[in-house]
Amino acid sequence: MSHEHRVFQNPPPATPAEVRAALDRGDLPTALNAMVGTALYDRGDWKELQELHLQLLEHNDPQVSSLAATCLGHLARVHRQLDEARVGGALHRVRSIPHMAGTVTDALEDIEIFLHPRRTRWRRRLWRTIRPWTWF
Repeated sequence: MSHEHRVFQNPPPATPAEVRAALDRGDLPTALNAMVGTALYDRGDWKELQELHLQLLEHNDPQVSSLAATCLGHLARVHRQLDEARVGGALHRVRSIPHMAGTVTDALEDIEIFLHPRRTRWRRRLWRTIRPWTWF
C-alpha cells in the first residue's frame, strides 16, 4: 500500500478574463484555480471581482457556484469591503440549494467577521457570557 503526499499551493493571481476564458473553453480545473486566484490577492478592482463571483453563483456547475460563494468570503477578507446588501442577498437566495448551504454559511460568516470585526467580537463575548450550559 503506497501513500501519496500532496502539497497544497495557492493558485497564482488571475484576472476575471482568465476565469471566463477557462470556463468558455470548458477547462474546469483552470477556471477553479483562476477563480481562487482572483479572490486571494489584493489585485484588481474589488467591484469587478465581486460582480464576477456574483455571476458565477448562478453557474450550472456545482463546483463553480459553490466556489464563487467561498471567493466572496475571500474578497471580504482581502479587500475589507463588498456591497454587503447585494452579496448578502445573493448568498441568501442560493443558500437553499443543497450543494451550496455549507459554503454559503461559511461565506456569510467570513463576510461578517471581516467587514464587521468589532461587532463579531462583541457577539462572541456575549455568547460566552449567556451560554446556558456553562451555568451549572
